[in-house]
Amino acid sequence: MYRLIKPTIFYKKKYLDYLKEWKEEPIIPVVSDLRGRRFETLLKEIYQLEHEVPVPRGYFPDASYLVIDESEEIIGFVNIRHYLNIVLLNARGHIIFGVKPSKRSEATSKEILRISVEEAKQIGIKHLKLVCQKTNLGICELIEDLGGKLESEGYNDIDHYEIQRYLIELE
Repeated sequence: MYRLIKPTIFYKKKYLDYLKEWKEEPIIPVVSDLRGRRFETLLKEIYQLEHEVPVPRGYFPDASYLVIDESEEIIGFVNIRHYLNIVLLNARGHIIFGVKPSKRSEATSKEILRISVEEAKQIGIKHLKLVCQKTNLGICELIEDLGGKLESEGYNDIDHYEIQRYLIELE
């Protein structure tokens, strides 16, 4: 249904259209928001973060992907962090993704998470930490279906909601 691909200049126009659909809503993940930058600058930064070229302070190596459908339409954006600090470990986890407003559904989120977990395994992450909003029962159940074991619950001080933290062993 969906697949992950590396962003390239080929997708520039489609990506700009994708961003327009978000309107005034914050773009998730933040790394995918151009924030006044050119698309080419975003591509360079994504490359540097993935290949661990000197990473700016406060950033960690990660891999970024466009989520596309069969017709090459951009549906969303996935970011998979290679490593986590204590803040990311407690509030975010290894995977964060955003879906454009017109394509949001539980089924879409579940498929994106499923293929993202597979990609994390290919990257070499052995102990995948996932964090989800406690009220998002569909995603919490999917994480469990993918082998996730509930580790803890807490409050996300950054986004201001109750969360559940899961571990999936990918070895």
